[in-house]
Amino acid sequence: MFERYKARVEEYCEKEGIEIPVGFYRHDIGRYAAINLESDPPKLVATTWTNETDTIQYLLGPAADQAIKLLDFKERCEVRFNGGTVLVRGDPL
Repeated sequence: MFERYKARVEEYCEKEGIEIPVGFYRHDIGRYAAINLESDPPKLVATTWTNETDTIQYLLGPAADQAIKLLDFKERCEVRFNGGTVLVRGDPL
């Protein structure tokens, strides 16, 4: 399962010119990934998440004051945080 997401993330990042940090390869790769849009070029956050709860915790904590693009590589779409307890599916990748 994680290998499937790894290939999808790598393909997306290559296509969009997003830098992949070395730390990305040190963890199991979950379906949710974040892109730090404040970096130049934009940079993938090394940690990925397998569930919405952990992803939301990241958005409310370390990423609270950052410009972040959040992607769901299982559903192959962008997701947005509604400010509550769920992620809302958006545009396809």
